Amino acid sequence: MRVLFSSLSAYGHFFQLLPLAVAARERGDEVLFATGEVRHSLLSQLGLTPVVAGRSTDEVVGEAVAAVRAKHPDFDELPQEQTLELISTKFSRLMPQAFVDALLPVFDANRPDLVVHGGYCPGPGLAAAVAGIPALCHGTGRARADNDEIMARSVVVLRDYAAELGVELPEAYPTFLGNTYLDICPPSMQNTHFLATADRVELRPVPFNPPAELPGWVLTRERDRPLVYLTMGTESDSVEMLRHAIGGLSRLDADVLVATGKLAVEVLGEVPDNVVVESWVPQADLLPYTDLVVHHGGNGTTFSAMSAGRPQLFLQNRPGPDQLLNAEMVCAAGAADRLLFEEVTAEAVATRARALLAEESRREAATAIATEIAGMPSPEATAALLKSFT
Repeated sequence: MRVLFSSLSAYGHFFQLLPLAVAARERGDEVLFATGEVRHSLLSQLGLTPVVAGRSTDEVVGEAVAAVRAKHPDFDELPQEQTLELISTKFSRLMPQAFVDALLPVFDANRPDLVVHGGYCPGPGLAAAVAGIPALCHGTGRARADNDEIMARSVVVLRDYAAELGVELPEAYPTFLGNTYLDICPPSMQNTHFLATADRVELRPVPFNPPAELPGWVLTRERDRPLVYLTMGTESDSVEMLRHAIGGLSRLDADVLVATGKLAVEVLGEVPDNVVVESWVPQADLLPYTDLVVHHGGNGTTFSAMSAGRPQLFLQNRPGPDQLLNAEMVCAAGAADRLLFEEVTAEAVATRARALLAEESRREAATAIATEIAGMPSPEATAALLKSFT
């Protein structure tokens, strides 16, 4: 069977689909993966056939901003909420269209038996609908409420574009296109309305990173005090946020490992003795050695920390909807705390992190989430079901 997976190239979306794609390839399926070229080297290493599709989020956001500026000369004076709405609306057309335009010729030349598209990447699913190919929607996190403001705005644009393609979207959760949904969210933490109404297949979220070695000191360190892992994601450029977080975490009787993502390590300057700064670490491999994860709330880090059973401290880095949703979800389960953007200071980070490390109830809640996740069907078991959807 030939299966085409497709997602945004952003780590929090792309990495969520890889465990199932690899499991399908290991079963003997021919697996193609359509995403931005930045991920193609890794796909080839994993034995998956890369296909060029979509565009980088930064590129599409840039085009959306330029288009909005051209229509609104007073753009810089508009309230932030309004500018975000205008940009989001334009983005909601540009990104799906990029995938449709790229994939329809691919389907003509190398037609797959099944398409699996990311939850908030409807373009590949629309292309599959146009071509008459069965499709599944692979979740990347908790399903947003149908009446969520951001969803409502994007859905209007998506419906118009789908109508141009001759595709009719369902009334409920139209972004998922009515396809069977591979749900990586533990049922106890999922949107209750979605649980009651959606055509779901549970799928265990599995932390994933490219093959790499952990820093040697992580493996050899004495475990007599906690290890705190700090990341603001691979795309963050907020030096100030990292400095506040480092300033707070360094006050703890703990070792602190910081991953700077796209920021150069040097921009942080000199750090306290109990802090080690790396540009990147293999996060999935690191998490079993950690005692607390402090981060921005991206899907990849949130669900990886949940799977590892680690308490989390969320620091709102920018007005990202997924980040806020993830923080609310894990906090409600008792396994996390959070600080909004305006609340983040070194003192606040130290206070919240110290409490998370000290409170047994937080660790118990995190362990309960991990236990629930471990009981969900594995990617290997789910890969065995893919044929039934063709």
